[in-house]
Amino acid sequence: METPPKQTNYFVRILIVLFCLGLALMIGFTFLCVEPYWTIKNGIYFLLSLLLVLVLAESFDNFSIGKIISIKRDIKIKQDENKKLEQKNSELISHLITITNTQTQKQQNTNVFGDYYTESPQKLQPKDVNKANVQELIDRIGNSVVVTDIENKITQELAEKGLQISNETDKVLLRHLAGTRLVLEFERIHNLIFRSQIYLLRQLSSLTPQGQNEEKVFEHFERVKQMFIENFKNWTAEQYLSFLYSSTLITKDNDNNIHLTNFGTEYLVWITRNGIKDDRPL
Repeated sequence: METPPKQTNYFVRILIVLFCLGLALMIGFTFLCVEPYWTIKNGIYFLLSLLLVLVLAESFDNFSIGKIISIKRDIKIKQDENKKLEQKNSELISHLITITNTQTQKQQNTNVFGDYYTESPQKLQPKDVNKANVQELIDRIGNSVVVTDIENKITQELAEKGLQISNETDKVLLRHLAGTRLVLEFERIHNLIFRSQIYLLRQLSSLTPQGQNEEKVFEHFERVKQMFIENFKNWTAEQYLSFLYSSTLITKDNDNNIHLTNFGTEYLVWITRNGIKDDRPL
């Protein structure tokens, strides 16, 4: 449906034309007859601006100073809306990728390899095991109290499920799994620990086996707090040490002496062996 043509109000248009002529006469009179002559004065600027607005308003169907001024504000609002929409789109894409990956993993886990309806294949007869090769594979991970403890925990978990470590291959895989768990835990800790806490662990390492009195450790925290007052102004010594306790890096005996655990010692060895820098600010 076509929009009907807009009717012209000649009375209003005549008044605008007469008003514009009056403004033009005022500008000319001020420019020619008011001292200093032939000089554009401040009043002329105002009259010219008013005349320009009237001419533009008459020339265009929809002209408004308020709309011109609001263009910048509208652009800012549109930009903010676009940013919000882009953020929502990114979140939706992330959710979509996650859902896709989950479905793919489920599909891969439910794939059946081989002929499902054929009889079960005969068990392969194990070849003679080379003890040297087995020991070589185990030694790649190394041996320590911590690794042995992780192996015992894994073995216990398997036993609770009715599974046993029955051959040399299982032993090799068990050692590699224990080593992998240990490294992953070290990496998790290193992503969260403060540099000052690593320094404390090294101090405790030099005091093994007697450890350090809890009051001395608290004094270490107070020095750190003074160095980084903005970061630790609401912290207590207990909060500072809680991460080290929960990560089994340190322990406290009945005499309130704090010791480095075997796990904490292994963590420091891992840092040194791999040349990992503790260059974080705190």
